Amino acid sequence: MVRRLVTFGRRSTPAPGLGRADIVAMFISSSIIGIAVSPIMTDIGTSPWVVMAAATFAWSGTGEVAFASVISSGGSTPSALVAAMLVSSRFGLLAMSLKDRWPASAIERVGMYHYASEVAVANAIDFQRRFGSESARRVFWQLAIPMAAGWSIGSGMGLALGNVIGDTRQIGLDVVFPASFVGTVVNGLTRRDTSVAVAGGMFAALGLTPYLPAGLPILIAALAAIPALLVAPTRLRGSDDDTEAGLA
Repeated sequence: MVRRLVTFGRRSTPAPGLGRADIVAMFISSSIIGIAVSPIMTDIGTSPWVVMAAATFAWSGTGEVAFASVISSGGSTPSALVAAMLVSSRFGLLAMSLKDRWPASAIERVGMYHYASEVAVANAIDFQRRFGSESARRVFWQLAIPMAAGWSIGSGMGLALGNVIGDTRQIGLDVVFPASFVGTVVNGLTRRDTSVAVAGGMFAALGLTPYLPAGLPILIAALAAIPALLVAPTRLRGSDDDTEAGLA
């Protein structure tokens, strides 16, 4: 459950935030995805230092996978870079959505915009709506820091592991990244509007993948969010209190 602000005289508990188990879970999941993506990048000839630089400065698993998809399908490096940038362009919108959510210095804003991710931004906005700006700030960094650390550490582990075992597909690392998306999709099926986006995006991606260059089906699938905006954001099951599950 969410910890609520309780004041006793002059002392008060911290603003509501995530529980320790949730933070550790995000670190582990981010690390696992980093482990899975790094070998994919090295398999197409990417230098290890480039992989680590991408993990640190680009911080986009989908961008890296889009890049690898274009290269492995015979595309050129410039086209792969364009595909990666287009897929990662959504982070710009996520960063814009954080503007004026809570008071922040220039340095903190740079960090916020760099580490803006779907999970961190969505939870920050939700906690701001329910508990206020300070809670939003706390939750954002509770997610952004372990995810960023996990991604960098996992990327390094993936490079080391790839050098040891060679073909990472032999132990199933190639399916870890798609599996993480399945988990996101399942969570999106709890509301009517996100269910429309999930279904539309799924059919668009599956239907267009055999016919379009790598990376484009993902971008077109994102257009499914437009009709989803016309659907009421009501839950398909449970109640609003379900969003507090797993939080402490």
